[in-house]
Amino acid sequence: MLISSPELDPQHRVRQHRAAVDAARQAGVGVIVYTSFLSADTEPSGLTAAHHATDQALSAAGVPHTLLRHPFYSEAFLNPGLKAAVDAGELTDGTGGRGLNTASRDDLAEAAARVLTEDHHVSRAYDFTGPLWTYPQLAEALTRVTGTPVVLRERPDRLPDAQGWLEDQVRAGALERQTDDLQRVLGRPATTLEEAVAALFGARSN
Repeated sequence: MLISSPELDPQHRVRQHRAAVDAARQAGVGVIVYTSFLSADTEPSGLTAAHHATDQALSAAGVPHTLLRHPFYSEAFLNPGLKAAVDAGELTDGTGGRGLNTASRDDLAEAAARVLTEDHHVSRAYDFTGPLWTYPQLAEALTRVTGTPVVLRERPDRLPDAQGWLEDQVRAGALERQTDDLQRVLGRPATTLEEAVAALFGARSN
């Protein structure tokens, strides 16, 4: 299994990935499973540039491979920072109410384990997405799970750095693509927003 490098520079990242692919080929590895990113097959620039180049390197190497194209992790949005929103009774939102197709790390890890241990995934490409959710739905889920009323407030100003860029992507509808690939590989529904919030707050979802 080739897990994509945390290196942010695309050129360095591609060099690392190609070195891993070449080493696997020379060692006679039978199948490579690579953690790619959604739309890497159709958008060879920006965030997906290194993944697109790695997809091409895998094809050129001639080694059977499987691509696991991940969405953004749910944990980038659903994390302990939400406890402050519950304490304040207010959740701020800069996404314009658009949908997010995130998936939990646990679901993606389980899917990868299934792909690695089952025989029918070779030479497949999976576009993983979780159930679509929105910030208005998140405010409602926080209220139900914690029993504390949480209201949604639109934030007029843009957050700085990576978080602001990520919100821009959501507002543009870039995270609304949906497939059933993750559910099919897992053999069960992917973790819902309600379940994720309940786990975060140590509660039981309905």
